[in-house]
Amino acid sequence: MRWTPQLRDFIQRHLNDDTSSLLLAAKKYPAIDVPSAVQQIEARQRLKTKLPQWHANPNLIMSGRVPAEQCSSEQTARYKRSIIDGQSLCDMTGGMGVDCWYMSEGMKQAIYTERDETLCHIARHNFQALQDEQHPPIEVRHGDAQTLPLPSVDVIYLDPARRAADGSRVYAIEDSQPNIIQWQDQLLRHAKTLLVKLSPMIDLTDTLRKLHSVTQVHILALRGECKEILVKMENTPSASQPVEVHCVDYLPSGTVDYTFTPSEEEAPIPTTDRVGQYLYEPDVTLMKAQAFSSLTHRYPLRQLHRHTHLMTSDHRLPAFPGRTFVVEAHIPFASKTLKRLKSHIPQANIATRNFPLTADQLRQRTGIRDGGQVYLFGVKVQGQGHQLLQCRKP
Repeated sequence: MRWTPQLRDFIQRHLNDDTSSLLLAAKKYPAIDVPSAVQQIEARQRLKTKLPQWHANPNLIMSGRVPAEQCSSEQTARYKRSIIDGQSLCDMTGGMGVDCWYMSEGMKQAIYTERDETLCHIARHNFQALQDEQHPPIEVRHGDAQTLPLPSVDVIYLDPARRAADGSRVYAIEDSQPNIIQWQDQLLRHAKTLLVKLSPMIDLTDTLRKLHSVTQVHILALRGECKEILVKMENTPSASQPVEVHCVDYLPSGTVDYTFTPSEEEAPIPTTDRVGQYLYEPDVTLMKAQAFSSLTHRYPLRQLHRHTHLMTSDHRLPAFPGRTFVVEAHIPFASKTLKRLKSHIPQANIATRNFPLTADQLRQRTGIRDGGQVYLFGVKVQGQGHQLLQCRKP
């Protein structure tokens, strides 16, 4: 694709057009590379919410579908900048360059490294178009990060590729490329801080066993959907410094921000055989981090069962990091009960925890439509067996 002012202006004029119709009408625009324009329009449509600042800049070239899917959002990229210190950065897996751009704000030196030559050309163009007083000129290096000379910088950042050679997704840290487990010692000799972005599907406990010098873990979610796990490693960590796990979820109603240490999770989880007036569901980031013991010791809560990660109390806890429900009814779990449940609960939001049926199976058995104001939880309660809890939001 040859980027020209004419192509840029065409993209902006047709940004909200139907791209299929635009391709069919390509002969009407002989001076425009319409297929390339359509690719750019579709990319901008996908990234409108994810990268609002970049979407609003008509001079930027958007990368293909896979880099666009894998790149960080503007919000999570800014978050990364907030958890690192130093004056120099090297992004070893550059991709679209989103993380490199936002993380380099206020620094004196930044290096972008990428093995895909096309992405390097796009990043170089975009960095120049974005250049301002808050960012240093970013040096673009083309090549495999594992074969290029490692620079000595304050921060090295990596977002390992999570696709196998056949294009299928992989999640384990040792299956990603580059393999951070094998490379971590060498990287920490060249940087004070190593920040690694991992899949939200990883086993966090297993990952912490395989990586050393970890000082912080950050679990990030947007609107209740877990997006990234960031592992921060230091080349001179204090021997007495415990690992901190930060759970952050940006919700329309506000931000969940909860920090704990793995040692807090070693305490037994108190359970109860009585469901109180309120039911509490930990935020998705806390569920991922398995921060159940610390929750029940910081708040006057009891878990319904050791493996039912919902909590209860007779008191409303406004600061609870998650969702709160008022329990309106306890319904026995039995076939005859399920058959007539629809008559008085025609519509509900259904979820199950430590329950014989999945939410979809329970919906199919009852015939209850999805949505509405009622929340129906299929749960197991300590000493009481399986129950259905009919709830509403306070």
